[in-house]
Amino acid sequence: MLTRLERRALDALADALVPAGGAVPQGALDVGVPAEIDRWLGRFDPMSRRTVRAMLVGLELSSLASRRPSLLHRLPPDERLRWVEASRAARLRLRRDALGAVETLVQAAYASDPSVAAVLGYDGAPLLVLDGGRPRAAAALPVVRHPDVPGDLSADVVVVGSGAGGAVAADTFARAGLRVVVLEEGGPVDGAEVAAGRPVDRLFSLYRDNGLTFTVGAPTISLPMGRVVGGTTVVNSGTCFRTPEEVLRSWSAAGIPAVSPDDMAPWFDEVEAVLGVQPVPDDVLGANGDVFRRGAQALGYSGGPIRRNIRGCHGHGVCAFGCPIDAKQAMHVSYLPRAVAAGAAVLANVRARRVWVEHGRAVGVVADVLAADGRRRVGRLRVRARATVLSAGAVATPVLLQRQRLASSSGQLGRNLVVHPGAGTTALFDEDLAAWRGTMQSWYVDEKLAEGVLLEATFPPPGIAYSAGSLPAWGRDKEVFRRYRQMASCGSIVSDGGNGRVRPLGRTGALVRYDLSRADAAKVVEGVALAAEVFFAAGARKVYPMLPGLAEVSAPGDVRRVREGRWLPSELHLSAYHPMGTARMGADARRSVVDPWGAAWDVPGLHVLDASILPSSTHVNPQITIMAMVARSAARLADTLS
Repeated sequence: MLTRLERRALDALADALVPAGGAVPQGALDVGVPAEIDRWLGRFDPMSRRTVRAMLVGLELSSLASRRPSLLHRLPPDERLRWVEASRAARLRLRRDALGAVETLVQAAYASDPSVAAVLGYDGAPLLVLDGGRPRAAAALPVVRHPDVPGDLSADVVVVGSGAGGAVAADTFARAGLRVVVLEEGGPVDGAEVAAGRPVDRLFSLYRDNGLTFTVGAPTISLPMGRVVGGTTVVNSGTCFRTPEEVLRSWSAAGIPAVSPDDMAPWFDEVEAVLGVQPVPDDVLGANGDVFRRGAQALGYSGGPIRRNIRGCHGHGVCAFGCPIDAKQAMHVSYLPRAVAAGAAVLANVRARRVWVEHGRAVGVVADVLAADGRRRVGRLRVRARATVLSAGAVATPVLLQRQRLASSSGQLGRNLVVHPGAGTTALFDEDLAAWRGTMQSWYVDEKLAEGVLLEATFPPPGIAYSAGSLPAWGRDKEVFRRYRQMASCGSIVSDGGNGRVRPLGRTGALVRYDLSRADAAKVVEGVALAAEVFFAAGARKVYPMLPGLAEVSAPGDVRRVREGRWLPSELHLSAYHPMGTARMGADARRSVVDPWGAAWDVPGLHVLDASILPSSTHVNPQITIMAMVARSAARLADTLS
């Protein structure tokens, strides 16, 4: 995939970032990191591949402006290392971001190498012994793919998207006796790959943009989303908070009917029953959750075990990369099988191209049929339907409408994007924790939820944890990395003000613009400080806040340095997982995209039923909110169509 120049740049960067020697003797070149990344690029979509190659060329040439002008790969090792450190602090954000992206790939490839994982003691084994000693077979959801996709179909309802919104909508319509067709751009879950492959490899088959989706703005924020049958529910952590009552009351006060806490309780009950929602059991809480519980309880902070959609969890700790035993009740093992059993058809690798409109009314969807690799267009499909439902998520849904200038009369389409930005915080302990064993997200602290800050104990597997910006630079000795077994970590969720915007990019892409406000940046910093307090109360020796000029704090008293620092929004290392609000519902057609039940104000027959319609931040993980709100609206629509 790489030219000679690009490969030389990657070799030089990999060697500078992870040199040989130190606490882990192998360096990036010793374990073939550049070749592994080159192999990954062969699986990337064309846009992601071009982006990575452009960054490599840019970084290779940027060293011409250094004190010793030269191509990067020609610099002596010590000079390359100084260039890397200078690039991390460069005023030009493009240079910082390019280095950060390449560093993510290098670290992911390095830490995922079997020989390196062996040094860490990571073997991918679950916390509990599996029945029979092996993962049970993954469920096989019946889907229709090329070449079996017909050219034309008719239905009562066509649903675009199969995630939390689309799956619940399809199930509701199908069980009401309606003919339902679900269109999903991604492919079906490959049970064999999920059961046997490395977590990092599943980024490329289960995530949109190969896991490299990001926002453009200050700062750049990673925004991973699923692209698979079942949507992001396949790759999230299964966290199932109900919408806080204060949020529901605010929506009611804004004129949205039937969303009060009492109105929504039956919908929450129904969704949770289907998903088997329950608090994380003690036997799969894992050391990471136990540490966080210990610290929170010592401080008297409110919280508890996270409620998750699980049945028979064994604590593999790879929830965000597909559950190898289908214990997590993602849509492809819960709602979609129910919908199919009731007569719905799920078409995979079918990308909606436009809403089919006749005389101002939505009458269906025109879509591209993709090959099994999800890239090449091999045909076209038209689905005529009495009702057209978009459930493609808060990024894809508004972009699809914007390309046709539909549902845009209010001027709000694509605006008001909420993402719940947050930072990772990692702590070092004296004892071995092997914190990757157990549920990936386990214990929460909501002590400051009213202020917009929620903490969740989260520990990803190696190769992923070190790509999230939650640890300081490795340096030459790799001592911090070597102590991976003694670490615990958590992530924060910040309730933000909806500063983002989504627009079309090219023929099929999306540009996500988001600038973190100073008020929301202060919440992020408070989340880091709060996490540090919890970890020190649990006995941590060091905490790594990953703030500029503050790589670590070594005592509880030092946490004040986190709170007192003047961190700019653009300096924070963030990720986000909860896009919502870009086609928000409301009682006023001048200020919202859809009515209080998800019907587009200005396009009869068109409905939006996904995270796009949420009027504001949910303050918590929105999965259950999306599903309950969709169940509420879909039931009403089903009644009108029956």
